[in-house]
Formats: sequence, C-alpha cells, structure tokens
Amino acid sequence: MDTEAKSYPLPDGRDIGEAVDSALKASHAADLRLGRVMAVVTAAAVRDVLTDCDHDAPFDAEWVEVTETGDGSLFATGWYWSASGERTAFEDVIGDPANKVFDINEWTPHLDETNREVWQPISERLPDDSDGRAMWRINLAAAAALPLA
Repeated sequence: MDTEAKSYPLPDGRDIGEAVDSALKASHAADLRLGRVMAVVTAAAVRDVLTDCDHDAPFDAEWVEVTETGDGSLFATGWYWSASGERTAFEDVIGDPANKVFDINEWTPHLDETNREVWQPISERLPDDSDGRAMWRINLAAAAALPLA
C-alpha cells in the first residue's frame, strides 16, 4: 500500500471550517424563523378555532396552554385563558373541539428545542402536569406580533 497517495481530494481545511460555520449559522437562523412563523400561525389557529375562521369576529383568547412532550415539542392541551384571566376549555365554547384542537396541533409541534429562544420568552411556565411534563402558556398577542422574516 502506497502511504504517499491520497485516497480522495478534500477542500482546504480553512474552507471546510468556514463552510461548517456558515451552514450552522444558516441552520440556526432557519430554526428561529420557523419558531417565529409557527408562533404566529399558532396565534392565528387559536383565533380561527374560536371564530370559525371569521377573521373579523371578536374573540377573547389571550393565552393558549401547551405541554412540552418528551422530544421537546409543544402540544396544545385544549385550554386557553380569556381576557378576564379565566382558564377555559375549547370544548366549552366551540363545537367539535377535538378536531379543532387537532388543527392547532398541526402547528405547535414545530415549536420545540430548536427554537425555544423564540417561544419561551413569550410564554409563562405553569406547574407540571400529573405526568411530570412541563406545561406552558403562550401569550397569543406577543406570538402574533413576531416578525415573519
């Protein structure tokens, strides 16, 4: 075996390092953007559930409750807080609540460890649930105000 021959060519080490740094920065930026977009979409989904997609209809949700799953993603529990501070079950105010909360949960799992620095500052930590899972409530007005870019 010829120990002088290279098995395959590689870019310069400095070029590889710069590419790694650039790719990691771009990936992190994409994670944060996804977090912002999904937080806005979550706020829109709660509005749509409570107004039956009538964007001009009044609604009173200020916070939505989520639980943090084992993989770090968020999952809507079916509860929200009204402007009066009352914790309310979606099932108490809308028809077909299971399917409509399912619609919210199309988006909330995209809020996870990779973009915690987006959703955690606009959330309040609640006591853990009976299974020891972390519980949060997301401020919907703050979520709706996040930039999409």
